[in-house]
Amino acid sequence: MQSPTTSDQDTEAAPPAPGPKVITEPDFSGPPQPIGQWTERADFPQCALGAHVSIHGFAGVVVEIVNQSLKVRSQDGITQRFNAYRLKTLFAPPDRTKPAPQTLSMERPKPVAEPRPARDEPEPPAPVRRHVTNPDFEQPVRAIRTFAAQADFPECAYGKHVDIPGYSGVVVEIVKGSLKVQSPTGTIRSYNAEALKKLYGRA
Repeated sequence: MQSPTTSDQDTEAAPPAPGPKVITEPDFSGPPQPIGQWTERADFPQCALGAHVSIHGFAGVVVEIVNQSLKVRSQDGITQRFNAYRLKTLFAPPDRTKPAPQTLSMERPKPVAEPRPARDEPEPPAPVRRHVTNPDFEQPVRAIRTFAAQADFPECAYGKHVDIPGYSGVVVEIVKGSLKVQSPTGTIRSYNAEALKKLYGRA
């Protein structure tokens, strides 16, 4: 009695493994989105292929993914490579279960700082001169770490188009050590300047 030949047919019908995809015509329409929106997804880096992203202030389209390396091409033709594992480490949301007690313990001694009362006195006129009514979203996006490391932070970030992992926008106001960042869609988020300096101000 002859055995069925379905197994032979199945092996012959198996398609070859697809090769790496390359975006030949990048789409630069719309504002670049922070890479953190993709690193937190389970299918990263494949999900970022063809996306218009912003990485540490460099904006471009992910045109190819080779060996866990993202090739990003800017609108003016410049191509840079970024390691997917490194990006996931830098921009993936941290485990909030572990750092939570550390951030609380680090924030508690902050009110003890004595220079703050002196800084609070000239702050009443600040809301008038530190409010951007027409944010410029056309200026290049720069990572928040480039400002947090400067001595005059947060003042140096005022009016700038910044990229805070998972969110980008223009710093439209600085009030009592808090940065208000407005996205192109109109959403406004507040960030504590001291917390940003501790997280991203290290050289």
